[in-house]
Amino acid sequence: MLSEFLTLPQYPLISIVGAGGKTTTMYTLAAELARSGKRVVTTTTTNIYIPKQDETDTLIVATNPPIMLRMVNDAWERYRRVTIAGTVIATRKLSGLQPDQPYLLLTSGGADVVIVEADGARHHMIKAPAEYEPVVPPQTNVALLVMSAEAINQPLNEDIAHRPERIAAVLGIQQGDVLTPRLIAQLMTSPQGGMKSIPEQAGVYLLITHVSPEKESMAQRLAALVRSFTRDVHILGSGVPEEWFIL
Repeated sequence: MLSEFLTLPQYPLISIVGAGGKTTTMYTLAAELARSGKRVVTTTTTNIYIPKQDETDTLIVATNPPIMLRMVNDAWERYRRVTIAGTVIATRKLSGLQPDQPYLLLTSGGADVVIVEADGARHHMIKAPAEYEPVVPPQTNVALLVMSAEAINQPLNEDIAHRPERIAAVLGIQQGDVLTPRLIAQLMTSPQGGMKSIPEQAGVYLLITHVSPEKESMAQRLAALVRSFTRDVHILGSGVPEEWFIL
């Protein structure tokens, strides 16, 4: 399980950024931690879809902090997984919290763990953040950088990448160029790419999803390149959401 590979502080504030499975990763991790007895909040600082029935135990929608705190403290009497959002903005979508509110849920909301989806990717495999992204709470002490192995060795275009023009700008390449393991390693470790807005105190994990048998050797190559650029990132791979391994 993913939770078995993460070194979590006493009160984890976990921010998830990137593309290729952030929402699935958030809810899967929340379920693992809840099964271990933790009271887990899942939330966002951007927008998310209304969670499915198996992804959370209950949903709280509130913008006023005292009301939010009262509702979440009451919820712990029955539930272990609580999803919190600001407002309903469309038929299936929710707006997120302010960047300082996830930490408030740890200090005053009774949560043992808060997990924040801190940017969006519109179901793409890889991304580079825009000027205003990601919205990472400053108290984040664990950061999960997500990308899909399906992006490796693919041409940079809108089919695989969210904001391909930003990836091209960060890497100094052209749209249509192949995203080799070396280029992706540069992107994921760049302060304008995967590491943008990650607090210095955060433990950082690169999570490579969709690692099929055909992609495993390239994912291993990518992991080796990331380690050659920085020793401060732990790297995990997954073929399915519930099964993780060290790359």
